[in-house]
Amino acid sequence: MSVLLHLSDLHLGSERAEQSEILDALASAVASEHRQRGRDVDLVVISGDVFESASLEIPRATRAFSQLHASLVEALGRPTPFVVVPGNHDRRIAGLLGPHRSELWSAFAASAPRDVFVHGVSLQGALAGESPFLAQVVPHRWHRLPLWLVAYDSTFLPRGLLGAGGTMRREDLLHVASQIGAHRPEWPIVVLLHHHLVPTPVTDVDPIDADERSSFVRWGVTELLPRLLAHADREEWMMTALGAGSALSALHDLGRAVLVLHGHKHNATARSLDATVAGQGDVLIASAGSAGTAGSVRQAVTQRSARVWPSFNVVELDPESVAIDTAAFGWKGRSRGEVEVTPLVCASRRGSQWRVVPTPRGARDRGPRLAEDTMRVRLLASRKPGRYDLAIERRLAPDLDARVPHYVETLAPLPEAAVFVRGVQVDVPHDLPLDFEPSRYLVEAGAYRTHAEALRTQRGSAAPYGHVELLVRYRCARAELRVTGLPFVEAFASATDAGSGQQSVVPIVREDDALVVRLLECPARTLLRLHWPLEDVASSAPRLELPMVPRVRARRTLESASLDGASPLEATTGIHDDASSLDDRERERRLPADDGFESARSSGSAADGSSQSAGSAADGSARRAEPLRADRR
Repeated sequence: MSVLLHLSDLHLGSERAEQSEILDALASAVASEHRQRGRDVDLVVISGDVFESASLEIPRATRAFSQLHASLVEALGRPTPFVVVPGNHDRRIAGLLGPHRSELWSAFAASAPRDVFVHGVSLQGALAGESPFLAQVVPHRWHRLPLWLVAYDSTFLPRGLLGAGGTMRREDLLHVASQIGAHRPEWPIVVLLHHHLVPTPVTDVDPIDADERSSFVRWGVTELLPRLLAHADREEWMMTALGAGSALSALHDLGRAVLVLHGHKHNATARSLDATVAGQGDVLIASAGSAGTAGSVRQAVTQRSARVWPSFNVVELDPESVAIDTAAFGWKGRSRGEVEVTPLVCASRRGSQWRVVPTPRGARDRGPRLAEDTMRVRLLASRKPGRYDLAIERRLAPDLDARVPHYVETLAPLPEAAVFVRGVQVDVPHDLPLDFEPSRYLVEAGAYRTHAEALRTQRGSAAPYGHVELLVRYRCARAELRVTGLPFVEAFASATDAGSGQQSVVPIVREDDALVVRLLECPARTLLRLHWPLEDVASSAPRLELPMVPRVRARRTLESASLDGASPLEATTGIHDDASSLDDRERERRLPADDGFESARSSGSAADGSSQSAGSAADGSARRAEPLRADRR
């Protein structure tokens, strides 16, 4: 079995204050994971963004890599070959601003330690007669593993002043396919590149983060670009690789089981793409998170905001199977030295096919733990049209058998909202320390009430849903989001893993006038949200129509009941109980419309209005059910 250590997005040379701590913790985590696994790492692969910017001073950048390389070799306990491909940050200023630069990467390749294989195309070098090919089969003598390793430079973007994407050329992959041919068909093919071939969750809808840029750049990104090109203020618009779809087809056409390892989006994810044509092979895609940065769960960051731990992947690969784990590690405070390993993907191999074995959702069992993490939200009438004010109470309960965390909540409300803590308005984003006494604050205009207001604020791209959310920063035995004052509509709830993007619908429990979203054994960095259709479009929201019970079923039940000795009345009553329970379940799940919304809100009794509305709706359901019972009798 071959063991590969997959690192990505180191961003060496960053000005972030915590980077030295993160890189020290990375070496410690690699050593710890190595000891726990009990197997030597055979190859280290780095999928781009080795450096923070192509404009870094070359001596400083190469020295930073040499130091990291030495610490990793020491952590692994023996000399280990490296294979490195570039990322967009290695080619452009801050990974975004052109033109395409090759000086740093060429100097890095020339000065890299002898056991580091550096692949990458230089525009100047190509014009001077050096290799202009984007893909290269790494010589087998370099790693001596039973696999074909293809290094691909997806960052070649010689034109354009703005862009973080890249290029996938089908011809380069066809060239690689012709070289591999029918040699060693039992070996899988591993493709190493920076850019994603399939959009990754979480970040695929994120806006471009220009908060730290000049006012002119912020205006251009947030105002000018979206007016010229749809979604031009979103990351995905300028971060994809041109030709990704054609590249996937070429990988299928290799007729082998292909494993793609990439980075770029700082999230560990996996996708399996099965072949659909005879003779094609399956493609398994796995991305690594950032091993050199700790991204914020939300874009509005402060020094104490909740962060996604840095991470790397460990790939165990042989001719019959592959298993990939993600190792996330703490780097500061009491979390330093902790390594959290979760399975990412596991698959057996049969010829050119991968057979994926579903992995359980990784339960994070490291770090601080709470007994309870609760947010109570009351929706109030706002002076700002189309908005709600949010009166919020936060409650934490310690787990006395576990390490108690120091909890800080970052308040980053909607645009044009205001936050008041103890009656005093604070600047946002604002760090609010929480202890084990209730903490209360008010967010004026903190949630949307109408779609018209959401469209105005978000420049026409807003979804027709409002929401409130609880970010569960540390794992806890019970997380709860409790919302009152929502007087209408059919609400729904979700739980999202901020690290992997895994998202699922969770049930809502109605307790008196409150809608409660509750999650037991909640992992750290989980985002709980309660959503609802906005007031001015709620009446047109799609609704589920439950299927009617066929009459033939009723007759058969009556006949079978007569054969069993039961009376027709008893059989009929059983069917009606089923119908009634369906009505009851639907009423529990759906909140009926409140015709007296404005008057209830203005008098401060939204909850009462909601209860009265629910009662009248229940009567209506009973009246609708009655003709059905009469018809069946």
